[in-house]
Amino acid sequence: MKVYTNTNSSFPSQVVSDEVKASLDYGIQVARAIEGEWFQEGRSGNRYAQSYSNFHQLRLYARGEQSIAKYKDELSINGDLSYLNLDWKPVPVIPKFVDIVVNGMSNKSYDIQTVAQDPFSVEQRSKYATAIARDINMRQVLEGFKENLGMDLYNVSNPADLPASKEELDLYMQMSYKQTVEIAEEELIENTLSKNKYDEVKKRLAYDLTVLGMCATKTSFNQTEGIRVEYVDPAYMVYSYTEDPNFDDVYYVGEVKSITIAELKKQFPNISDEELEAIQRMPGNSNT
Repeated sequence: MKVYTNTNSSFPSQVVSDEVKASLDYGIQVARAIEGEWFQEGRSGNRYAQSYSNFHQLRLYARGEQSIAKYKDELSINGDLSYLNLDWKPVPVIPKFVDIVVNGMSNKSYDIQTVAQDPFSVEQRSKYATAIARDINMRQVLEGFKENLGMDLYNVSNPADLPASKEELDLYMQMSYKQTVEIAEEELIENTLSKNKYDEVKKRLAYDLTVLGMCATKTSFNQTEGIRVEYVDPAYMVYSYTEDPNFDDVYYVGEVKSITIAELKKQFPNISDEELEAIQRMPGNSNT
């Protein structure tokens, strides 16, 4: 197997210890390499500006607000349009199809289901499945105990809900058996998404996926607001080269975003007042 290495890369070496990678100097080198890859002027221009411009043009077409300059160039004769009496306003055809696709994607609802994988939960699930299998095999005996002796030895509250055979046991476990920790996890996820208004975020994601071909969110945590699920505009994203449609093989991914000093303090509560003042004095930053 041949391993590809790029000796011209501006990124620092990745074959260093974890202690080196955790250092501030290593992080600064990575940040400067990302800056050079996206924000420095090259032969084809600024990559970030080009990406932003492309996404902006796609959104204009999706809204039916694209520039009409190219249409005038095609219909004009040596740049003369005086003999044409036309309404140059674009006919909004594309927005209708965009709305159809976006609404179709947004209306596909789903339920969140969690399955505990820790050893204790797996053991409890196995014991319960074994008990249900015993009820299936001994159904006639258990019914005899119940009718003749008045003893209910079933492991379920309603024997009528028991699967008819072992083949149906797996389906029964998926639909009827739920541990308390799994219910708690589902409630936590639902409440977190509801708090972050994820239904509105999901609509924006469907629109970006339809118009731009990509969409993104980010999950963060801070001591003030807890878990946050936020929409990310693809036009403000920077990311490494990828061949995966889900971006699973990226080396880095980031978002260009302007924030206030208060928001910066909220995200990084350990930052000192001196560091905040130094950031505020940097060129281009305002007093907010």
